[in-house]
Amino acid sequence: MNLDPFVPGVRPYAMSAEDKARFLEERLTALREYHRQRCEGYAALVEDAERTAPAGTPFIERYPFLPVSLFKEYELRSRNDDVSVVQSSATTSANASKIFVDKESRRRQARSANAILSDFIGEERRPYLVFDTEATVRSSNGFSARGAAILAVAHLATEFHFVMRQTADGLELDRNALTAALDKIAGRPFIAYGFTYILYQAHVALADFAPAPAHPGSVLLHSGGWKRLQDLAVDKSTFNRTVAGVWGLPPDRVIDFYGMVEQVGLAYPDCPEGVKHVPYWAEVLIRRADTLDTAEPGEPGLIQLISTLPLASPNHSVLTEDIGRIERVDGCPCGRRGTAFVFQGRAPKSELRGCSDVVRR
Repeated sequence: MNLDPFVPGVRPYAMSAEDKARFLEERLTALREYHRQRCEGYAALVEDAERTAPAGTPFIERYPFLPVSLFKEYELRSRNDDVSVVQSSATTSANASKIFVDKESRRRQARSANAILSDFIGEERRPYLVFDTEATVRSSNGFSARGAAILAVAHLATEFHFVMRQTADGLELDRNALTAALDKIAGRPFIAYGFTYILYQAHVALADFAPAPAHPGSVLLHSGGWKRLQDLAVDKSTFNRTVAGVWGLPPDRVIDFYGMVEQVGLAYPDCPEGVKHVPYWAEVLIRRADTLDTAEPGEPGLIQLISTLPLASPNHSVLTEDIGRIERVDGCPCGRRGTAFVFQGRAPKSELRGCSDVVRR
């Protein structure tokens, strides 16, 4: 049973479509059996999904998936020892997804995130400005979605600088911490990360701060939290100009990446063409919200995320509550091969089917 998600010497977006299809079929078949043997709940759930798959359906399209809501309702795990918990950013713990992660999965996640982000922003390690609090990554009960995202970038850091503080009214920019961090960085290129809404609010607060222009090799990353900005009529172009403008950087130095706590280790950054690329050890499908059939390229639907990384929880194929569309498969002008997709936002609750309906497709 070969569960290794990586091929030595192959870059994340260099594998041909034919080779990737063969690779995923082999690895995902082994991973399905691995989780079936170790997680009774997963074994019961996928039995129906496999039995009702239409004949002739391509392997990747008939591969069983679980709706993300199941991880909020049940503790699905394939290992009981040496595990920590990653939780989604729900407003209450009762509504948070719980994903179990063991030591080997953490190693695979770190290697995956390293390879993906390095392909987009280079392998140079830089000072790391974190637009969050240190407490976000210090929880003794496991990581939140924000904490997991912060640590996904950690391999590129030479030093950490947390520049937000918690107040009775919520998070706010700690100007003293930021000033001290910039004094220490002293004009070197830096990397920054913040949850989308937090990063934007911090940079609105920085409008009168006017720090010295950043080194042109600096880059600011963000993920999640678009809904609150959409409510404020802040689109991606406005966001990029606002954040980059504080540092005297062009808007393309602000990079949005899509990811979920249900599949830590997989980040999907925007390429210069404005689409997100899938590495060879993962896949993204789009399913119609009404029938859950696979959507055609360009057609919006629910995003299904497939990964060869997870070992402690059967979260390797999940149907999200997010809407997206496939833009192309191979042929992107940026030179990256594989599926390229666009994230469009959260699905209206009225479009989501019940879990039992989803599992029995």
